[in-house]
Amino acid sequence: MVVDARSRGDIAVEPEPRPLVLAVTEPVTRATAPMLVSRVERIAANHKIVIDLTAIPEFDTDGTSALLELQASLGAGQLTIIGLRQATARLVGSMDEPVVTARHDQRLAPWVMHRLRAIAVVQPSDTRPATSDELEPALNVALDAELAIVVVDLRGVRLTRRGLQAIAFASSTAALRGQELLVANADEHAAERLRRAGLSATTYVAPAPLPET
Repeated sequence: MVVDARSRGDIAVEPEPRPLVLAVTEPVTRATAPMLVSRVERIAANHKIVIDLTAIPEFDTDGTSALLELQASLGAGQLTIIGLRQATARLVGSMDEPVVTARHDQRLAPWVMHRLRAIAVVQPSDTRPATSDELEPALNVALDAELAIVVVDLRGVRLTRRGLQAIAFASSTAALRGQELLVANADEHAAERLRRAGLSATTYVAPAPLPET
């Protein structure tokens, strides 16, 4: 038997449609991002979308920037991006051994630099609770490697004033050298501080993805 909710004085609420999950398995780069953006725009006209970047084989700042700009245009409620943290961790895991970033023992260094093709990733080591106070030495090594893209992974990191200054200086240095700087996995507060720091046009801030449920 079907009971009319109105006869009981209740309000019938239609369940919200589940968002469409778009699992991306191709690179997210300057060459591929326009096609992905166009596809998402068409789907977003009728559906909420979750873009899952977990399985991407590579990315560059143009690609991630295009997706972030699309998210800003559509609104975070319409487009959610997840998996960037996991993709970064997976790609970092396939890299060579950490490069020495300071004169003291690398095993005790709070930040390390890894290489992947034309990308350098600067991230906390596993030896200490991470703040960004001692980020600068590893960041300088990454910039001096003259790779096209330098990624700073702020996952689980408290962005301090010293760290913000180091990133701002690195942003200017990267722009002068023709490099791109991507600050990934910044929490909401850190992302806002970075956006207000006057970073160069070749620096991009990628917020931390929403928790997966």
